[in-house]
Amino acid sequence: MYNKDGDNMKKLAIISEFNPFHNGHKYLIEQARRIIKPDLAVSLMSGDFVQRGEAAIIDKFARANVSLACGFDLVIEMPNFISLQSAEFFAYKSCELLDKIGITYIAFGIENMDPDDFLTYVSEIISNDSKIEKLTRKFINENYSFTEARYLALKEFLSSDDFISSNNILALEYMRSISKLNSQIKALPIRRMGANNSDLLVEDKNFASSTAIRMNLNRDIRNLMPKESNESLNYFFSNHKKADYDLLLDIFKYKLLIKNDSMEEILCYEEGMDNFFRKLLSSNLTYDTFINACKSQRHSKSRMKRLMLNYILDNKKDLNELNYNFIKVLAFNNEARQYFREINEKIKVVMRKSDTKKLDSSELIIYESMIKSSNLYSLLSRRDLFLDYKNPIKIQKNL
Repeated sequence: MYNKDGDNMKKLAIISEFNPFHNGHKYLIEQARRIIKPDLAVSLMSGDFVQRGEAAIIDKFARANVSLACGFDLVIEMPNFISLQSAEFFAYKSCELLDKIGITYIAFGIENMDPDDFLTYVSEIISNDSKIEKLTRKFINENYSFTEARYLALKEFLSSDDFISSNNILALEYMRSISKLNSQIKALPIRRMGANNSDLLVEDKNFASSTAIRMNLNRDIRNLMPKESNESLNYFFSNHKKADYDLLLDIFKYKLLIKNDSMEEILCYEEGMDNFFRKLLSSNLTYDTFINACKSQRHSKSRMKRLMLNYILDNKKDLNELNYNFIKVLAFNNEARQYFREINEKIKVVMRKSDTKKLDSSELIIYESMIKSSNLYSLLSRRDLFLDYKNPIKIQKNL
């Protein structure tokens, strides 16, 4: 039950993809709940496309219901213009939204070190932010991608690579964002169990990264995830096709080569990319060969994938400047009802199409982009269109 004094309500959030939800995620929410004892646990979850620029292995509705069954009270869909950006913007815009909705704690996984050591590193990095930015720009000018430049800058500054992993860098960006926002959100780093985020092999009987699980779907992976997640995965695969990336490439080619839509204002775009793509696409490439041909020291595969999706969805850079005050709910239980009443004056809660009447013009742009993203996923996976209007949101009763 909630504390009577609303100002003292503990609201915990985890920024997530759950692609798919595995035992490491269950450990994270269980540990965070044990330490914080929150009145409400929120998952701000990527929709049908994730930060790597790929379609989620199962859709947002399935992942949201699993999240609710495994420890969360409320699952909010992250606007796709946030999920389809680099770690820096992904973290900042996510934390900005969580700050708006009154979150008091954010928990995240870290790798290779204890939380206290992590916080020491982060404090040193943030207090020397200008030096890090200068080093990052130096490596960018040497034609490295932003991600690689950030890695190299941190390695040079710290004179060590103990801290450096994709998970720790994202966690650092969360804390940097909280600092920039001057937010009251408190950070709770929790060390990952069993496997690191980038591990490709399944080497532990109970823990594996999401990447390793996705790469080993033909094996028995039941021990690596909660029962609800495994059942959801099997059900989704028995009723839907995996995303057709060659179809995605055809849609991209249609927009670029036939419609000739401009790419200049699109998120993740850099001058000259459109002409480069046109030259490559003059050959009959598959999606995989196209992405491999695009990769360079300066441009990662993930960035190219995100750019493709942002271009198809018409996600322009000015989305980052829009002010919006709504959340799109994917799943919730009874604990969230009181929270909806608490934020009613500040934040618009969207659960069904009729709720969009409350949105202003800027908010409608973001909401409609989320619907377009959902429909694109439907096309790629042979799922029904406009499921956001058809899928009733399930209210899970408290155990």
